[in-house]
Amino acid sequence: MTAVLGALASVALAALIAVAAWTATPLLLAAAVGLAVLVLALGWGSLLDLPAPRGSAVVISVIGLAGAGVALKADEMTRPLAPFAALMALAVLLAFTHELLRRHGRPHLVESVTGTLSGQVVALIGGGWVLLPSTKLGLTAVATVAASVLGARLSALLPVPARVAGWVALAGGLVAGTFAGVMVAPARVVPVALLSLGVSSVVAGFDRLLLRLPTARGVAGLLSAAAAPVLAVGTVSYVLTRLVY
Repeated sequence: MTAVLGALASVALAALIAVAAWTATPLLLAAAVGLAVLVLALGWGSLLDLPAPRGSAVVISVIGLAGAGVALKADEMTRPLAPFAALMALAVLLAFTHELLRRHGRPHLVESVTGTLSGQVVALIGGGWVLLPSTKLGLTAVATVAASVLGARLSALLPVPARVAGWVALAGGLVAGTFAGVMVAPARVVPVALLSLGVSSVVAGFDRLLLRLPTARGVAGLLSAAAAPVLAVGTVSYVLTRLVY
């Protein structure tokens, strides 16, 4: 039941972002990404069992929301991902500032820094969703990525041996994403298939990495683990789209 709820949460977030993109309202798309960031941030500390989850949630939210906001204007730049590099530097500073403000001897310092920073990275690259409609594939890319997330997350629920579960999820995402992309743009089979393959690989990897943690059984941790792959494919899909088309 936990796995099913996690998969449905991922599908719901990906669908929400896709619908927001199809409205052709960038601000609404950024808001949808921001909602996914908040879902990730609120449960990330619980998911990774961080010693100061509230502070981690704050800095993850700040970086993730800033990334979605900056992406609104980044598509007008020659190098749209350049602001993300600046925010990544800010993320490092905020992660260490968070540790400096902690009290009671700062136990598990290394785990706290690395765990918080990893959450910031995932939240930040979610901003790539906002850039995706501005690529040459446009809304075709959005449909492809959302369908790939859906296919990979739902395929992971199939009762198959653990050693092939990741491959099944990858295949499910590849088929679903390619089908959705071809339905929107029949002439773009190759770039759509390559994009689906890359996105499905990321989703399947996060599924194996996070949803099998014991802490993913709680509501907050489960939702955070569900939001992570949705956000992680944001910038990944943007870069892949720029490369394949």
